[in-house]
Amino acid sequence: MTGMRSSTMARTGYARLCGALCGAALALTPVLAMAQDAGGGQQQAPILPMPPVPEFKPLPAGTKPAAPVIGIFNTQQIMAQSTAVQKLQTELGARREALVRDVRAEDAQLQAVRQSIIKAGKAPTPEQQQELQKRVNADRTKFGNRNRILEEDAQVALNQVQREMQQIVSAIASARGMTMVLQAGTAALHDNSLDISDQVVTYLNQALPSVYLPGPTEDPEEIAKSGKYPVMPFQPSDGGGE
Repeated sequence: MTGMRSSTMARTGYARLCGALCGAALALTPVLAMAQDAGGGQQQAPILPMPPVPEFKPLPAGTKPAAPVIGIFNTQQIMAQSTAVQKLQTELGARREALVRDVRAEDAQLQAVRQSIIKAGKAPTPEQQQELQKRVNADRTKFGNRNRILEEDAQVALNQVQREMQQIVSAIASARGMTMVLQAGTAALHDNSLDISDQVVTYLNQALPSVYLPGPTEDPEEIAKSGKYPVMPFQPSDGGGE
């Protein structure tokens, strides 16, 4: 079942890989543009030598693989019915609302400062402009960091559910003699007897009813750097925020 587990992990890591590649492409875009400008904007594919390679002849007949025993599972259904994920949605939603409230409150205060300057009937002094800009920059850093932490909190928590689900899928497949397990979305049609999603949900909720979630003010990256990986289960907070 090692090969099947590796295949599942490869699929789940695909989105992260795409995100990393997209980020690298965006970062390289200005460099590529400058390189094209320096070369007159004309880029031609290089003509490379094509030395001959040895001819590979047909192989003799070998042992045919056994007929596959197939299973199907629906990740979206499993996640929707996971008690751990349901708790996470409630908690992370509360933290997101707290962040939005804080951003709106700070924006209202900035607007009030600007209005007071306008009502004074004088142009803002350089010092006032500098103070406002300094506060805006500080807000961008503070709220941007809180948003990053919130997104990373979700990733930390959901990764635990995903890893446990992979183990359960592999265990069920092994117990039932399945040699191939597919995501439901990859099969245009399948018999319901092949679907192990309900079993996965049952075992997932037994094994992982809740997960560890960093606190609202804890930085997941700092936790990772410390090397002290917490194992305490997720506990709902009072709404989060700073």
